[in-house]
Amino acid sequence: MTNLSHYFWPALSLLLAILWLWTLWRHRKPSAAEPSAQRLAQRLTEAEDVLKAAYILQDTEGTWSSENLARSMRLPESLARGATDVLLAFGWAQGCAQGGMRLTAEGEARAQDLIRAHRLWERYLVDKEGMSLEAVHAEADRREHDTTAEELGRLDAELEHPAWDPHGHVIPASGRRVPSSIGRPLSGEGTPGNRLRIVSLDDEPASLLAQLVALGLEPGVDVKVVDRKPGLLYLRIDGDLIPLASAAAHHVSVVTAPTLPVKLGELPAGSRAQVMEIRGDGRHQRRLLDMGFVPGAGVSVIWKASLGDPVEYGIKGTAVALRREEANTILVEELEGE
Repeated sequence: MTNLSHYFWPALSLLLAILWLWTLWRHRKPSAAEPSAQRLAQRLTEAEDVLKAAYILQDTEGTWSSENLARSMRLPESLARGATDVLLAFGWAQGCAQGGMRLTAEGEARAQDLIRAHRLWERYLVDKEGMSLEAVHAEADRREHDTTAEELGRLDAELEHPAWDPHGHVIPASGRRVPSSIGRPLSGEGTPGNRLRIVSLDDEPASLLAQLVALGLEPGVDVKVVDRKPGLLYLRIDGDLIPLASAAAHHVSVVTAPTLPVKLGELPAGSRAQVMEIRGDGRHQRRLLDMGFVPGAGVSVIWKASLGDPVEYGIKGTAVALRREEANTILVEELEGE
């Protein structure tokens, strides 16, 4: 017993000292040269948010710069320049010979994955968890960064491959580009007498989105512009007269509402029309959206085979052949005298 007590207390003291040192090491403050894993994850999340904004700018303007990135994200220019440096460091962006910046192939692919994940999560949160339209953006923004490709595939399948998120934005298929919206800001289409269809709403700021939804402004809703005054539009929705500030109307995207929609496959050769709606399941809708048949897009009937199949259409400068059965899932409004 004496021998055991002789070794027990020194051994216990050594063990306690080791535990104390290990605790200090775990709770030490990381040095500048050794950022914590949490900080690294935060930096990656911030970089990916900037990457999405750069992707959208590039889609609409061809190139982008720190200055228009700052305007788009409402950041000070100094922070936008720093964000651009981060994208360069990640290998997601590069300078152009003609000036400005462009995303690399790797940057574009990651941006597409993030946008797809974000919009699928928004659809899931509304359809499966019953979250309100104005609440889902922040939660989807949190979830998108940690979702693996396998998890995203399962989520897509569970939702039966939806083509649009609840705000009216297109959900691209895996590995596909994000189709551009043809919708125009309601603030610029507010001529009294115009009949318009809402195709999408900006998902930020959340407080404004909540007000728009409360007024009945949601994707798919038709509105008529009754009057316009400085800074204010008066809209009619299902018999109700709705006042809407022009600044708020800028966050609502619209196309001309159809007076008499027809099936695209029924139009004769030489006709021109505007795409209004795509029917069918999610996979079918995504395929047509990827071809350019986005609501608001102009389409022309170039040529019809003698037996009616296939039919060649012109859409966004490209010739596309569709079977009549496929074309009839696209509802359009024929444009007269064009």
